[in-house]
Amino acid sequence: MEIREAAGRTRPYVRVTPLDPSPVLSEKTGNQIYLKLENLQHTGSFKLRGALNKLLWLAPDALARGVVTAS
Repeated sequence: MEIREAAGRTRPYVRVTPLDPSPVLSEKTGNQIYLKLENLQHTGSFKLRGALNKLLWLAPDALARGVVTAS
């Protein structure tokens, strides 16, 4: 349930990124392997989803005190 809630919060702000089949990894593992291309997000990184979810989850008073991040 938490994953669906997070997806609902962030949906208006993130791009839907494609799943791309990986023939090399599929052959090596004997399974169908797909890569989720989160590098196609506005920021070029998967980190957008987690950081944005946390910011949208914060109470307004906590958000008003400010946020410091590092990557």
